Amino acid sequence: MAIKPVGSPRSRTKKYPAHIDVDKLPKKCYWDESGNGHWYTTYYDNGKRRRRQIAGPEAKLSDLHRALEVSAGTNINSLDWLGDKFIASPQFKQVSEAQQKSYNYGRTVIKSQPTLQKNIFLGQVPLGVWDTPMVQRVIDKVSVERGPSSAKKVYEYMRRLFNWAILRGLYQGSSPVAREMELPKERKRRRLPTHEVLGSLIVFAFERGKLPSRAKGACPPYLWKSIILSYECRLRGVEVFDLTDEHLTDAGVRCGRRKGSTTNIAKWNHNLRVAVLAAQKDRDDIWQSYGRAIPLRPEHRSLIVNESGLPITQSTWQSAWRRFMELAIREEVITEDQKFGLHDMKRRGTTDTVGTKAEKMNAVGLSSLQILKVYDHSVNEVNATSR
Repeated sequence: MAIKPVGSPRSRTKKYPAHIDVDKLPKKCYWDESGNGHWYTTYYDNGKRRRRQIAGPEAKLSDLHRALEVSAGTNINSLDWLGDKFIASPQFKQVSEAQQKSYNYGRTVIKSQPTLQKNIFLGQVPLGVWDTPMVQRVIDKVSVERGPSSAKKVYEYMRRLFNWAILRGLYQGSSPVAREMELPKERKRRRLPTHEVLGSLIVFAFERGKLPSRAKGACPPYLWKSIILSYECRLRGVEVFDLTDEHLTDAGVRCGRRKGSTTNIAKWNHNLRVAVLAAQKDRDDIWQSYGRAIPLRPEHRSLIVNESGLPITQSTWQSAWRRFMELAIREEVITEDQKFGLHDMKRRGTTDTVGTKAEKMNAVGLSSLQILKVYDHSVNEVNATSR
């Protein structure tokens, strides 16, 4: 009589890395397909089941076994463990939603930073290793790889985390770890891509988006649609990925804006319809290929999804855009000086909006002329002194 294996079998619907023998995976080792993919494990903290990333998609089977062993030994008194305690604390819940988001971003960046030991991340490093010079090295590294703004958020998170831990006896250091740090200066770059650059990049993104996802020179197929949506609706990058079928009305696209901006509707034009219809078709094709059930509620049907059919996260978008800019520069579509961010598309769209200052403020959902100056780079035409 055959003996059945204990536990449920591994899912065969997921696209595991091709070099991994799924049947030989260690226990409590799971694959997450989102973004570029990563391996994670789960553990319990105060009765709550939590998850921790342990390796990237390139990890070998031996790396995963070793990472699981390390993870099992560092659940207590590691930076990940301390971060979990802080996130679950009343002090974290008392700060604003925007501050919580900033802390969570800093925490995610730290957790994803590799160490010199292969497939071991900073979040798994024991607390006793952390000191001020180590935090400074992390900040310097993040500043180079992700920019001054990300480095500042990492600093704010680390400073708050260790101060909170010291006051509660969870960290035995003699003084706050992240105090008196050198922070990189944030450059206020208000770039305005030209129409020629914009047109070239949309065509480039469209052509490269048709290539297989792992092909050399390919880029995500949602890029060209995102550029058009951001420009035509004057949306921030994160606001583009907030869009769902619920935002599509007979009059146009209802633009739900963040940071206190007013919601409005961008009326349909040819470019907007093309981008929206293409996004819906690609999304539905992906869902069908994965056998996903299509959500009945329109607010649950994200307009832009990744290759697995999941909503685009901010970190995924930032990585995709950075790689796209690097590809466009290598292929000489644009020069180094011409690169820009999706947020700059809102600036280009605001500048190109026809109308008075008040009409532009209404189109962008802004509440003051001072904020409009950040986005509107148009120059007024006036009569000469004498006629």
